[in-house]
Amino acid sequence: MNTDSQRHAACCELVQDVACSAGEVRLKVVGASMLPAIWPGDLITALRCNFAELQPGQIVLYCRDGKLTAHRIQHLAGDYLITRGDSIPSFDPPITSTEIVGHVAGISRAGRAVNPEFTLWRRTFSSILRNSDLCMRATLFVSRRLLRTWNRPMVPMSASSLSSAKQ
Repeated sequence: MNTDSQRHAACCELVQDVACSAGEVRLKVVGASMLPAIWPGDLITALRCNFAELQPGQIVLYCRDGKLTAHRIQHLAGDYLITRGDSIPSFDPPITSTEIVGHVAGISRAGRAVNPEFTLWRRTFSSILRNSDLCMRATLFVSRRLLRTWNRPMVPMSASSLSSAKQ
């Protein structure tokens, strides 16, 4: 096991411990598999939950092979969950209850709360992203541009610069 995979496994274990002891964990998303519901840079809040409480349509955070993944539950299959990223065409391998960290109860984007429900608009958009690499690349390009714009610091104007701007 190399250093990076050891680090990922340790982070995964730490996240599971925090969720177990505190009841919730907040993480910044880096992937694009859940577009348009969750964007790279969003902050998700996952709450500890019982396996029996989970329902299709909910987003779960799970740990597998030293990696954390947040994907939507497609259906329940006995003691397993079948999940998939909203913008990915294939299903994930079945997930057991021991791999579940929690369910995603909140999403924050640029300081604003975002509803995690799978609306008709999101279903349509995710279907387009699942079937078109070009649309996926264009969406990520535009989102990066918007994030740069939103994250620019506001420069306060002084009274003298305001008066000179009026003239």
